[in-house]
Amino acid sequence: MAQDDNQLKGELRQFSRDDWLALLRKTLPGSDVEMELSTTTYDGLTIQPLYTLQDDPGAGHAGIPGGAPFTRGRLTSPAEPPWDVRQLFTEPDIDAANQAIGEDLSQGVTSILLRIATSEQCGIQVHTADEMKRLLDGTDVSSVPVALQAGMRCFEIAEIFLKAANELGADANRMPGALNIDPIGTLAQRGVLDINLEQALAGLARIFEQTADRPATFSILLADGRPYHNAGATEAQEIACAAATIVAYLRACDGLDVPPETVLERLAVMLAADTDQFLTIAKFRALRHVVWRIAEACGAGNAARALPVAAQTSERMMAGRDVHVNMLRTTIACAAAIQGGADAITVLPFTWPLGLPDAFARRIARNTHAVLRDEAAMGRVSDPAGGSWYVEQLTDDLDHKAWQLFQDIESWGGIVTALRESRLQGMIRDAAERRQRDIAVSNLEITGVSAFPDLSEIPVTAAPLPPPEELDDPAITVEPMPLRRLSEPFERLRDAADAYVSAKGARPQIFLATLGSVADYTDRATYAQSFFAAGGIETSAAEIYENCEELEKRFTESKISLACLCSSDEVYQEHAVHSARALKEAGAKYTYLAGRPGEMRQTYKDAGIETFVHKGCDMLDLLRRAHDRLNIVAD
Repeated sequence: MAQDDNQLKGELRQFSRDDWLALLRKTLPGSDVEMELSTTTYDGLTIQPLYTLQDDPGAGHAGIPGGAPFTRGRLTSPAEPPWDVRQLFTEPDIDAANQAIGEDLSQGVTSILLRIATSEQCGIQVHTADEMKRLLDGTDVSSVPVALQAGMRCFEIAEIFLKAANELGADANRMPGALNIDPIGTLAQRGVLDINLEQALAGLARIFEQTADRPATFSILLADGRPYHNAGATEAQEIACAAATIVAYLRACDGLDVPPETVLERLAVMLAADTDQFLTIAKFRALRHVVWRIAEACGAGNAARALPVAAQTSERMMAGRDVHVNMLRTTIACAAAIQGGADAITVLPFTWPLGLPDAFARRIARNTHAVLRDEAAMGRVSDPAGGSWYVEQLTDDLDHKAWQLFQDIESWGGIVTALRESRLQGMIRDAAERRQRDIAVSNLEITGVSAFPDLSEIPVTAAPLPPPEELDDPAITVEPMPLRRLSEPFERLRDAADAYVSAKGARPQIFLATLGSVADYTDRATYAQSFFAAGGIETSAAEIYENCEELEKRFTESKISLACLCSSDEVYQEHAVHSARALKEAGAKYTYLAGRPGEMRQTYKDAGIETFVHKGCDMLDLLRRAHDRLNIVAD
């Protein structure tokens, strides 16, 4: 058998990178094919169309799972769950939240994330240890990890939780959990804190004393990348902000005589996971290497071995329209976090942008884990992306870029100074604007919102989340970095169009002037229909018109003021000019043409065609102008 195998191998032709390039040059003659097929991330990293052994950074570059530099994560055993299924609970009513916790823990959730009501966020109304005990009634806090999300109240809620857990009889020697104290992340997101940072960080000493007997699975501090991600940060920026936060806490604890080893052993990191699967995988892998480098510089490199890395599916990617598509988004994001080696993963309910998640939305969130774990068999292999030349190179590039940005933040005086001087906000805002520009011109498409919108969708309802309270007298103020959901600009257009429908009793319309045969106009008529629907504007039915007179007659009968010509380039050259003039004579106030005009631009302009609708045009700007022409007024 061995001899036959060797013979078969010898008979197969070995193809090289040059062979691949030669084939591509036949398809794309006269161009730099590698450059043509390469893409650039928002961090400026180049993603090649093909990766080979030449791109392998080397076997020792990332180490092995469980070994320094910990890029490949921890080494899991078959006996332990591959990741912690961490469910988010936000119900303001304590008893309702307690019931939801009990239901989800009985249906596969393995840990709970409690979002507590504070001045900057809505959540569970907990103010005393007795209320915390009511909330956790029926939950074995000695074995079920409880993670807190308490924002400005992080110190107060941490002490309330510790007191409640003690009164519930929790075994302190084995109690897992995460207090998630992160005043810097709260300041970045909200822009205010009710106490100054010196007071906030001084409170850490008391928390460290109270948790000295807790096991290694109990973390105190959190370096949270989510506020930066949700404000628009790139992957490297998110890692750099988390790394700078870690260094800020290390410095603060050094002043409290808490050694770096202790800080790192009580530290967790949380990142967002989104639908860019490979960048998410690389982001989690690169983060661990960056943290290890920081730990090594402190003489505590081995403390990075057990660093808990949590993931939450991205808030900025969630859409408020066609919300069922959010299930697909969170599934991809969860899968990417798994492959990136996240230890605990929170899947946001698909109705999250609408308000309070109900039992069904929570069920879908927890079942996403179950499908990926039990049916897709994810989590059975440590670092499944390891060894992929693409992922290894992307991880390495992201690692270097994140480290460079981390050094930039440190050169500005650290993350707090960078926030106070708005340097960080400016950097992240630039990235958010570049991404929003790509969405506007359809380089990035949002399914159900900017692409394939459904004007007849049945709205999903959710109880609105109560608004957070305003902080009257903040002790520190910086420029906030609020959540910037990618779909919001389009959703505002849809909301304005819906308000128009409520006021007028009919949806705003654009007349589709379809020219030629069905085969001629279908593609562009379908595109135009989807294009205008993204702004909440309906188009008339596509029809065959025998001549310009019939087109003019049908347009007049429609009583619609705007028109869009749709057909092939060949038909346009023959009929577009006459058709546009006919529409003008019939009273069209504005005429669009679906497609690129090419050399015919000026000819079409002279005929009265004002705007050309095609992939690459500024979709948002054109839809806003269409709203103005249709007298659709936003609130």
